[in-house]
Amino acid sequence: MKKNLMIFVAVFFLAMLVFQTADIPSPTGVPASGKAKRIPCHKHCTAFERGFSDEFIKIAQAQLESGNFTFSSRVEKSTYSPSKLFNYVKLSDIDKITQIELENCLVEKKLTDEKLQIKYYIYENDIGDPGKKTKKSKLYAGYVVYKFYNKKNKLIYQSQIDFMNKQGTDIAQSVKCAIKSFATFNKQTKLN
Repeated sequence: MKKNLMIFVAVFFLAMLVFQTADIPSPTGVPASGKAKRIPCHKHCTAFERGFSDEFIKIAQAQLESGNFTFSSRVEKSTYSPSKLFNYVKLSDIDKITQIELENCLVEKKLTDEKLQIKYYIYENDIGDPGKKTKKSKLYAGYVVYKFYNKKNKLIYQSQIDFMNKQGTDIAQSVKCAIKSFATFNKQTKLN
């Protein structure tokens, strides 16, 4: 009897551990962390997203929808292997795409002094990095990371979307997906 009880308790705690660490989406479809599959563009790439404060995210989404945002950008070139991506991709072109996509989220322009801060970068996958040992880690060309900050410069949301083309022809789709990920995060309506 005691042995059966110990087995039951062990199985129960193991099951609880599995359920707590599983990537189970919330009622809005947003996983606590890990790979995102919440909106259609997530299904065509590897996407990660994470929100840090629902209250601040709602305020930030309202700022985006009223045109109150600024952004900065940078690139992270490959260091162990020769950088090639940025022979084809210009940061200024991606900035233009970012600006257009952010403006597409505009509902009604009401400018204020308080702005949502967006920082993003384009990472070139460094296939020569000795830490990348699997074939899978060398398949993608890179990813874009978008970080959204509140007025106190606190990170409130982050998305990372990969791209596969070594010349970066699919970066625009990754940018659109990253911005749409933020714009729809924790909203009941799923957009295409």
